[in-house]
Amino acid sequence: MKKKVLILKNDRTGDLFVSLNAINRIINKHFNEEIIIFLSNINHKFNFIFPKLIKKIIPMNLNLFNKLNIFIYILFNNIDTVYILTPKNFYYYLPFFFKNIKFYAITIKSLNNRPPSFLLKYLYKYEVLDRTSIKKRKSSYLIQENLIEQTSNIDNLHKTIITSHNFIYPKKFTFFHYKKKFFDELLNWDLETVSKFLFFLNEKYENICFSSELNDEKINEFFLNKFNHYDFNKDINKIINNKNIFFLKNIDGNNLFDAVNKSTEVVSPEGIITHMGYFLQKPILALMHFKLKDKRDFINQIISCKEWFPPNNYNYTVLKKNFNHSIKKLTKRI
Repeated sequence: MKKKVLILKNDRTGDLFVSLNAINRIINKHFNEEIIIFLSNINHKFNFIFPKLIKKIIPMNLNLFNKLNIFIYILFNNIDTVYILTPKNFYYYLPFFFKNIKFYAITIKSLNNRPPSFLLKYLYKYEVLDRTSIKKRKSSYLIQENLIEQTSNIDNLHKTIITSHNFIYPKKFTFFHYKKKFFDELLNWDLETVSKFLFFLNEKYENICFSSELNDEKINEFFLNKFNHYDFNKDINKIINNKNIFFLKNIDGNNLFDAVNKSTEVVSPEGIITHMGYFLQKPILALMHFKLKDKRDFINQIISCKEWFPPNNYNYTVLKKNFNHSIKKLTKRI
């Protein structure tokens, strides 16, 4: 019976994109084997990225029934290798029961280590994400990639995207994403201020295409009335003004991936869009803002940056609540 490879990756969307390079290495290493990936239900819309893999959708937060199903799946399938890319406590107990399977894992060193030290000996290979270290710390990208011994340079992840829309992208454009939590809650910028920011970007970049949260119709309506736009659900294209700024309403899944893939560069709050762009090898300018309460909070922010930021081609700038101060900073960067 043919051996099978299992990838455990049921977490948030941003975390999924941080792991794409590592998953690509797994595909390259096991190109002759059947590979099954367990994805979270919130990431089912990105199934298209893995056309050759068998996809299993499970919740991000596992209950007892979910855990039992995973255990039974491993028990009754001919699994040879398992990659634990989502550091859930439950997964680290599996090697204890399945000692004939090679388990590769990302482990966490922190105040509450994952897994407990006595379980480490059952792992075939592991890489440690040290959250106790501030100065000497590897990016999570590098740690995950180092976990897999890559044997070839074949690129199997899906970069030829099948889409079904009539929007024609400019030949050269910058992709921007409006994130309410970032602009509204952290910076306290209203939508008019965000519009000014988009006009500023358009002075620096020839064309801007941007997206927004899908579930906030009030925000969407504002952008529809302010900018040229295309609705991906209704296939409606409308020109509002002569600015080269295009709002992409209801863009998601393969259409979103395709838009970032076609872009020249990405300017966006740090998160799924910036990590997606990094995977697609786009120049990134991640927009940051640190809401600092005390020195400890400052240290936590540094730790977060060191953990999630990739090793290269990924720049960032810290925006201020004062719009003019932010523009002055950005003028020096772009």
